[in-house]
Amino acid sequence: MPRLRYSAESKEDLKQIARFIARDKPGAAHQWVQKLREKCRLVAEHPDVGDARPELGNRIRSTYVGSSVIFFRRIEGFLEIARVIRGDVDEPQI
Repeated sequence: MPRLRYSAESKEDLKQIARFIARDKPGAAHQWVQKLREKCRLVAEHPDVGDARPELGNRIRSTYVGSSVIFFRRIEGFLEIARVIRGDVDEPQI
């Protein structure tokens, strides 16, 4: 199983998602981010899950948690979480 790491962008994405949710439901923000992180751990265990996204770059894949999209790739023994985007936001540059 590749080791899991988060890009700087994905860490910031998770913070922004938490802030966005906390505006209306402060108690739910932490729970939602935990759910996203759990999915990231599952992706690291099964890195071939999700959809290939060649239009976003070499080896990029994506999977969903609710309306959020997790973009990831294998890099030199790691599974990198590249971005985590809310469903109402345009797809990112990766």
